[in-house]
Amino acid sequence: MAAGAGRTRPRSPDGPPRKVRIPADRLAAQLARGVAPLYVLSCDEPLLVDEALAAIRQQARAAGCDERESHMAERGFDWEALGAGMKNLSLFSSRRLVELRLPGGKPGDAGARFLTALAAAGDTGNVFVLLLPGLDAATSRSKWATALAEAAVWVELRPPRREQLPAWLRQRLRAAGLEADEAALDLLASLVEGNLLAAKQEIDKLTLLAAAGPVTPAVVRESVADGARFDIFQLCEAALAGDAARAARVLAGLRREGEPEVLVLWALVRDILQLADVLARIRQGRSIDQALQDARIWRSRSGAFSQAAARHRGSDAGRLLGSAARADQILKGARPGNAWTALLEVTMALCGAPLPLAETA
Repeated sequence: MAAGAGRTRPRSPDGPPRKVRIPADRLAAQLARGVAPLYVLSCDEPLLVDEALAAIRQQARAAGCDERESHMAERGFDWEALGAGMKNLSLFSSRRLVELRLPGGKPGDAGARFLTALAAAGDTGNVFVLLLPGLDAATSRSKWATALAEAAVWVELRPPRREQLPAWLRQRLRAAGLEADEAALDLLASLVEGNLLAAKQEIDKLTLLAAAGPVTPAVVRESVADGARFDIFQLCEAALAGDAARAARVLAGLRREGEPEVLVLWALVRDILQLADVLARIRQGRSIDQALQDARIWRSRSGAFSQAAARHRGSDAGRLLGSAARADQILKGARPGNAWTALLEVTMALCGAPLPLAETA
């Protein structure tokens, strides 16, 4: 269901109407109309979850929820005890805010029954908030998730994509009373990419450092530590897109963060093999779109693979795999060389700018 779409439920005697799903920027308006009995926050970005939860807590207190319970549903969690506790009246408050974190996103059979019943219960007088990680497609279609999607205010928390990050930072800076030029926004985005919590911390610092004037690149350099956090999938996307400078920076970030070399190589080899499949199909006469479809490239990644296929010829597949094989031998100690330099060679080869450096220290 698209952001903001969904059916509006009829007004109940005890509360305002609400949307089944709402985007994050409409949560404040929903809360202003009155706190709902059931919320779902699903996201892998801690900052967005924490901010949405803080807003719900504030409104719940204003609505008379003077007590707050927090639970963590991990292996062995007692769902029956949670249900029994929610039925008991509080000695100190007529309403309670109950928060339940489900870090694995899988409630198990007992949890699924509890959540399905909770969705069907309607307004119990309490406010219940379920905090989930981002759900895969199969989990989203499960009975308990479907029931919650129909009954709860499901807040769609979506981290900004890379190209959206400068605009997201500009909005945050303006909310803090600051203005930044385009160069400063691009620099700030490159430094905090992949870590919104670091972005918030740096904006807090900038409110002190740049209080007397605009945020410029010089101010950013003075204030901001490199808080970027990367993953292997960002590395592969940059390499497939041919962005050698970004790919090298992501690889350096993975090295600083202690990412296992074998995992980095696995991700690169996986995409090289898929690219080789696409190139072979193009050589057989298929169009790029048909080749991507036949090779079962995910639609979300088809743009990056299209760029890579436009740079590479079919004969390049052997060179790419040869570079990966050399890196594999170095990682296993069967060949002399520096592991991270070997990974850089594979990355640059995938970018289209091979650097024969693997066997140097």
